[in-house]
Amino acid sequence: MGNTGYWSLQSRVSRRSVLRGSAAGAVGLAGAALIGCSSGKSTPAPAGTAVQGTATAVVGGAQARRGGTLRMAGQLSGDVPGLDLDRVGGSAMGSIANITGVKPVQWDERPDSPGPVENVIPDLAESWETPDQGLTWNFKLRKNAKTSDGLEVKASDVVWTLERQTAIKTPTGGLQVNFPGLYTGKKPNATAIDDYTLQIKIPKPDADMLSLMGQHTWAVEHKEVITKKGTDLGKTAPGYGDITGVDQIRGGGPYYPTEYVPASGFKLKRNPNFYDSNVAYLDGIDHPLILDPAAAAAALQAGQLDAFGPLTQFSTQQGLELEKAANLQVNWQPCMVWNPWIFDMTQAPFNDARNRSAVAKAVDRESWVKNLYGGRGRNGAMVLPWLTYWALEASKMGPDGDPSFKYDPAESKKLLMAAGNEKLSFPLQTSNIGAYTVTYPFADLMKSMLANVGVTMDIKIVEYASHLRNTDAAKKGVYQSFIVRPDIQTYAFAQMGGGGALVGASMDSWGAAKKNDKEYQSFLEVMDKQQFTQDRNARRELIYDMQKRVAKNVWNFYWPAPDSPVVSNKKVHNFRPPPGWNWNIMKYVWKES
Repeated sequence: MGNTGYWSLQSRVSRRSVLRGSAAGAVGLAGAALIGCSSGKSTPAPAGTAVQGTATAVVGGAQARRGGTLRMAGQLSGDVPGLDLDRVGGSAMGSIANITGVKPVQWDERPDSPGPVENVIPDLAESWETPDQGLTWNFKLRKNAKTSDGLEVKASDVVWTLERQTAIKTPTGGLQVNFPGLYTGKKPNATAIDDYTLQIKIPKPDADMLSLMGQHTWAVEHKEVITKKGTDLGKTAPGYGDITGVDQIRGGGPYYPTEYVPASGFKLKRNPNFYDSNVAYLDGIDHPLILDPAAAAAALQAGQLDAFGPLTQFSTQQGLELEKAANLQVNWQPCMVWNPWIFDMTQAPFNDARNRSAVAKAVDRESWVKNLYGGRGRNGAMVLPWLTYWALEASKMGPDGDPSFKYDPAESKKLLMAAGNEKLSFPLQTSNIGAYTVTYPFADLMKSMLANVGVTMDIKIVEYASHLRNTDAAKKGVYQSFIVRPDIQTYAFAQMGGGGALVGASMDSWGAAKKNDKEYQSFLEVMDKQQFTQDRNARRELIYDMQKRVAKNVWNFYWPAPDSPVVSNKKVHNFRPPPGWNWNIMKYVWKES
């Protein structure tokens, strides 16, 4: 789609085109991935097009049944640190917030959709439009969005939620990091024109505007629900309330929590006032927390659980074993996280590209995918791991991919010798939670492969918070990171790994490269251009360009990514865990009695 007429206000999208837009794979933050593979040819609605209609589910061949409680376990490495998403963040409360709340728009996770694609569909907002090519956005909100207590969710609640995020969150909230144009200082550029009209103004057009308003790092909170009991403990932001109990988590979503037992789990019930009476089939959801994937696998096989996810930590090998169980179904999906190893390019040894190339050439990725993953995996110079269908495969990179992907241990040794590092040694810093737990065996495999060319890698496992916030601990080595900001709207990332990979915290340590490396400066220009490019085909080519540059210069190292097994009982329907913590898909899940 070209730019001509892209922001047309009068266009309307048919229900079919909303459902069947061109597909992209999307994957979750801590283990689950969402299938997003389709050859649909219809043209999706562009950002800025006014959209009308509801998100009523279409179940497809099977008839949805109402009732029943889904027993779906989630995994943590410890207890939930707190019930206030704005304060603690994290996948556990992100999941709860998303299923209990609403947003102006939502990613399209309906059963007959190929998954979150470039379309977003209505949620709290019934329609939206932009009169000035993406600078001003006017959302018309529905009048029947209510909490389980019967309180209506209005435009003022959206504004208050955005204010609360920035007032409370330490470090800065997800929307402020991923969508800085939404804020001026710590105040959101959002206004409640009236109860049912929300206006947002941003300084320049952003191709990901709508998808960011539906992303998983936030959900609209109801001011009265949080503050009506006078619960203000004065933590960080007096006046914005403190969520200390599940009775304060009432956001107008399809379910609401009724119970939380520390270190045990949540119980949720259907919101009787949910705006779409045609969905939210289950009576409730029991959501125990299980730390050990092996224990979850045993519970699934014994019929004690209906599903495990969406933050599943099953390995490829566990998935292959669970496929053999007669009562289980395994849904193989693209890898949820493509973990990059971030080289510190300002100091020896990795300020020398020969050392970075030597590390990459020492790894036989093809045999890794074939033998370790049983063919269920892929290579990629991924600068956008959540959306694997925008990855340019190594085989299509030509000479640009040789430094990163061509297995050549002899050449690796030559590079090390030329750089004066025949006995290269470095630490790898990784974390003790989530996706990293799954990757420990792979780090060990990397260690053995590097040893074959004389490189010593010392694996250092640190506490999760230190891993994310104290990147200085990785100086003179390599640290493992994940990438944020999925662009569901147009497949790509508007920032190349904001907060993790090529910009954000890690790039603060790459000052020398920023100032002196002309090729890197050129890369930054392309990166900035793709963020605002509305033509999807043109944006794809820019993304491919960036991936080639990443591979050619070995700015980051990406190991092969395994497919993720998502496991549920065969009586569970429409269980497709969504990317990250966006549990909207649970509206459409049901189970046979």
